[in-house]
Amino acid sequence: MKKSAYKVYPNPLEGYKFSFAGCHAAEIGAYFIGIIIAVLTCTLCIDFEEKEHFWRDQREGILYAVVFSLPLLLGGLSMTLRTRKVKKIMTDGVQTEGEIISYRRIHIRRGKGLAPNKPNYTILNVKFHHNDGDHVCSVNVGHKKPKKVLNSAHCTVYICGDTVFVTDFDLRKKGDPQTDLQLEEQRYE
Repeated sequence: MKKSAYKVYPNPLEGYKFSFAGCHAAEIGAYFIGIIIAVLTCTLCIDFEEKEHFWRDQREGILYAVVFSLPLLLGGLSMTLRTRKVKKIMTDGVQTEGEIISYRRIHIRRGKGLAPNKPNYTILNVKFHHNDGDHVCSVNVGHKKPKKVLNSAHCTVYICGDTVFVTDFDLRKKGDPQTDLQLEEQRYE
């Protein structure tokens, strides 16, 4: 088994669960909140009763509106583009079964905490078969431990060109037993 030469496209929603509805909700929410912030900033910065400085105030109001709403609007645009990329991979690509063979926990530093060396991020090693044999790719899934989230090691891998997208993890429901996925650090040649 060899480390895959395919590039793994990340889940736009991050984590184990992917849905187009969730992506669309995130992008619409970002656009909506960005527009509300822009409108509120413009109305708060412009003094409509002072006629002699109206145009100067309007330019300042628009500048503040752009500064405060631009990050949200760019976030919405980013989510739109990432969702389109995933849709292209899923519609134009080949679908194959995948299996989680192991996972590893790494430490990603986020601010100052009490336990700076404690692992807080999960990377799954997923095995799948394609034309030229078995491949293994590493998929970033976020902060939750797979033993607490996954019901089984099965997943779906979409392959389009030199890009793969891993989705359709079998998620646990309340009361399901924990899985027996192996926590290990694997090296591939």
